Amino acid sequence: MQDLLARFSDLAPWQIGAAATWLLLQGCVLPSVPEEIVIATLGMLASQGRIGFVGAFGAVLLGLLPANSAAVFFGSRLARGISRAGPLRHAFESGAVQEALASVRRHGRGLVFATRFTPLVRGPVYLACGASEMGVPRFFAVDSLAACVQVPLVLWLGARLGAGAASLAAAWQRIGFLAAGLVGAALAVQVLRRLGRVAV
Repeated sequence: MQDLLARFSDLAPWQIGAAATWLLLQGCVLPSVPEEIVIATLGMLASQGRIGFVGAFGAVLLGLLPANSAAVFFGSRLARGISRAGPLRHAFESGAVQEALASVRRHGRGLVFATRFTPLVRGPVYLACGASEMGVPRFFAVDSLAACVQVPLVLWLGARLGAGAASLAAAWQRIGFLAAGLVGAALAVQVLRRLGRVAV
């Protein structure tokens, strides 16, 4: 993956944008590179003058929004197929699954917006949105709004971390340290919360 992203710096600006769009689009079929990595890399390249911020933002939206909407579409088709026949029909019609889908129907917009800022859980949530019959146009509107907030933030973060770095690899090392620190802090908070519960 590092080699793939490192090759970005050798491309022309339009090629960088096209490659990023392709990586994000193919993610709805075969996720290979987390979208935050693609977006942050574009931010790093923007800080080095390899691509403009507007071009990077447009490339991300061109890949991200259709891919996410495709996941919702697949979720709706999958739910219809399961509910009509097959061994999974009874599991799909169980109270727990139907209750979860009802919750997605009630809180769908807020869930989609919040999920835009939560890595690793988006795919299942988008499939659940489709299974709950949220509808692609409604999903697309909320996802677009959330992306207009989240994508510039991640581009900015990538630009800040990449500023002054000798290479993309050096910039990614900084991000690795930051991610490790955030994970460590989150684990420490969880441990302290559990210790607090035990003490009470």
